[in-house]
Amino acid sequence: MPALILVAEDETILADSIAIYLERHGYATVVARSGEEAVRVAHEAGPDVAVLDIRLPGLDGLEVLRRIREASAVTEVVMMTAHASVASAVEAMKLGASDYLTKPVDLEELRVVVDKAVAHLRMRRELTYLKARDAAGGRSAEILGESPPIQALRAQIERIAPLESPEGGAPTVLLLGETGAGKGMVARAIHGLSPRADGPFVEINCAAIPPALLEAELFGYEKGAYTDARTAKPGLFESADGGTIFLDEIGHIDPAIQVKMLKAIEDKSARRVGGLRAKAFNARIVSATNRDLEAAVAEGSFRADLYCRIKALTIELPPLRARGGDILLLARHFLDRSTAQYGLPAKKLTPEAEALLLGYAWPGNVRELAHVMERAALLHAGSAVTAEHLGLSEAKGRAATAVECGGGGVQVDFSSGGIILDDVERQLIVEALQAADWNRTRAAQLLGITKETLRYRMEKFQLRPPA
Repeated sequence: MPALILVAEDETILADSIAIYLERHGYATVVARSGEEAVRVAHEAGPDVAVLDIRLPGLDGLEVLRRIREASAVTEVVMMTAHASVASAVEAMKLGASDYLTKPVDLEELRVVVDKAVAHLRMRRELTYLKARDAAGGRSAEILGESPPIQALRAQIERIAPLESPEGGAPTVLLLGETGAGKGMVARAIHGLSPRADGPFVEINCAAIPPALLEAELFGYEKGAYTDARTAKPGLFESADGGTIFLDEIGHIDPAIQVKMLKAIEDKSARRVGGLRAKAFNARIVSATNRDLEAAVAEGSFRADLYCRIKALTIELPPLRARGGDILLLARHFLDRSTAQYGLPAKKLTPEAEALLLGYAWPGNVRELAHVMERAALLHAGSAVTAEHLGLSEAKGRAATAVECGGGGVQVDFSSGGIILDDVERQLIVEALQAADWNRTRAAQLLGITKETLRYRMEKFQLRPPA
């Protein structure tokens, strides 16, 4: 739906010219010839942008602006006048005008101003929506589950989120976990429980954007920095000032950008592409990855100094298969949510379906479970969701029955299905620790890895020596 522009101008030819020109560029318009008519139209139509002549018959433009502001703080207002003065411009800005143009009006310039006003309006609406969403769903209580790993995760979030230094800075947080385990939800929970909850929560998937565009998104750019850079654009670091920036899939960032990102995190400032000066920001940095960053550092694809910077505090998210009864709790939650969302009758899981859900390895974790339950709710009639409705193979994703190592080779029995590599890795680490009587140095030697790598693996799989 095109944005609606109110044109309040008593000069008929000019008003019609503005309306026709804006309509040619994709806007809807409504014209008012007097101040009273402009106020009435603004109340009835709720325009996105009002273009007001400062001298109108009846109520003048400043009074119209004042009344529009009293009725709605949303509408963007652009003032026009043939009698420009500093006093009137200052008064218009005080009343909330977003821009000020002098006559004779250049239609191209007017369109640029209107484009900017509409973009600003949409940004404000999006920010309002995101704040409301975070307020409703940005608490650790929204992380469903009663299993010990989830209870420990919630306690960790509630302990970490409020941490702030006396100078107003917050420690960086690194979220580790498999794809679909809920790293985005945890990042929003940290933001929602922090002193920065009223600030912006800015999220970006670093793996989904090409390196050339990622730099512009993160750091912004100045006018003229690129061929199409007609106006300056703030980066996401700047936009997150006073709040939190969530760098999802940070392990896939191009090494050239890693250097600039490290400096931004260290200095709490970001220099736009094509800019001469860095702009300071105060945002909490929350990063997430499903990649083994220690291995990436060892192979040279991820900077060791950046890794140290982003992992001041580390939170490990448990995979869904390690959460036991939470699987059924979440399955019922997603099933109820899907039936309510699409207005369908309530459905229940059969015992066979529950057994299949518990026996499945869930390589896609909570995200996969949500999609499975939504599909089952939409594609199958009746009040019962059976094992067949789930579309899962009992063997799919389940670990192979035998893994044998020896003579420099590995033999895996795939006759009963595929393997979950993490399950095999966990089993090998447990057996090495048990063989070494939980001596980490000897266990690392048995596995042919460093003690630091073993420590990371033990944290990843939440392995602790027996009491």
